[in-house]
Amino acid sequence: MKSVHSFNPFSEDTISCPYPFYDAMRQQDPVHEAAPGVFFISKYDTINKVLRDPHTFKSGEGAAFLNFQGEEGLATPTRPPEVIQKILDKGQPSRDTLLSGDPPHHVRYRSLVNRPLSPGRVAKLKPMVTTVVDELIDNFIEDGKVELVSQFAMMVPLTVVSITLGVPTEDLEKYKDWSVRSVATLAGQLTPEKAIDAATASVELQNYIAAKVEEARKDPPDNLIGNLVQAHMLEDETGDEKNYRPLDTPEIVSVVQQLLVAGQETVNYLITSLTLLLLDNPKQMTAVRNDFSLIPKMVEEGIRIESPIQALGRFATKDVELEGKVIPKGSRVVMLYGCANRDEAKFKDPSKFDVQRDDLTDHVGFGAGPHYCIGSALARLESRIAFERLLTRLKNIRLDQPRDSLRYQYNFIFRALTELNLRFDKA
Repeated sequence: MKSVHSFNPFSEDTISCPYPFYDAMRQQDPVHEAAPGVFFISKYDTINKVLRDPHTFKSGEGAAFLNFQGEEGLATPTRPPEVIQKILDKGQPSRDTLLSGDPPHHVRYRSLVNRPLSPGRVAKLKPMVTTVVDELIDNFIEDGKVELVSQFAMMVPLTVVSITLGVPTEDLEKYKDWSVRSVATLAGQLTPEKAIDAATASVELQNYIAAKVEEARKDPPDNLIGNLVQAHMLEDETGDEKNYRPLDTPEIVSVVQQLLVAGQETVNYLITSLTLLLLDNPKQMTAVRNDFSLIPKMVEEGIRIESPIQALGRFATKDVELEGKVIPKGSRVVMLYGCANRDEAKFKDPSKFDVQRDDLTDHVGFGAGPHYCIGSALARLESRIAFERLLTRLKNIRLDQPRDSLRYQYNFIFRALTELNLRFDKA
């Protein structure tokens, strides 16, 4: 077993396979202070406690992500360097809305997008999602091979979310580039050059969305951006209609950017990881091929065992005790979702990939409490349809690169293969 004291979220060992470190942390030090004021939480029950107490553990002020840049490493993030701040100042003013918001404001923003992303509304998107998936498969099925990340897994959610939010499909390549570059800031230690590039991409994406918002104000389209420019939000708890106000552009940009990035990244990583799990577990692959009703369970098991979002953070608003350890006010608390989802106290034989588990809905791959992933219904739909169509149209799927050549993105928050080369026969 690894030693918890050798745990470094940015080391090559952790990025390629964090699970031995997670096992050590749960057993040796479940509330592990990796650096002064930075605590990693590893047990399922403790993480659920944190997630369901937004008053003690807040999400605002950049708490969610591990923006650990420069020499301080695992220190609480400080203001960005001046060169980065000058770039960020060219974008939209920061607003704490969905992922980065705290109650009661978080609830008000969330209510504006709850209805269009509800399970009932999302179910009506099935024909559109199926068309998107089949068209992507059409592009490579005659080749007998595919690089799954760039040709399929990334493009499914990118296309679907763009249509849903009202981003023109002709701008997909631009958005794809901005998305890939900007998420590098969320959970890595970047060179100055990469940090500048990531900040530039984020600003370009923000200003692109802002332009779409201003267009929508003139003639609101029937999509999420159109809905948001017409929406009014209650400013306080009075319920007085005089206290309702329209959203300003930076608020809408914040909401849309978070939905675009989260919606694209999570499903991309899930499809890719699940495909590799099926290749590594041929009996599970056969079971799913023989019974497509197992696909929803398979998707949940993929979220559990290879959580696309491995961790998110909070700030402690007061001194608080977890697992017998006092966490001082102002400390960063990092919840290891990927670790909690393999907690042997919660899941039987947790490191085993089993598409017929009965306890799958209990995972925290989509979080829990007031910040439970608002796009979870859409993510599930996209993933299910992706595998229904892949397994219907492709057979004899196999890896087209050495197993030991697979690499993961240098990012502690996201569990993401950089590429997955496959060969297959046309069904």
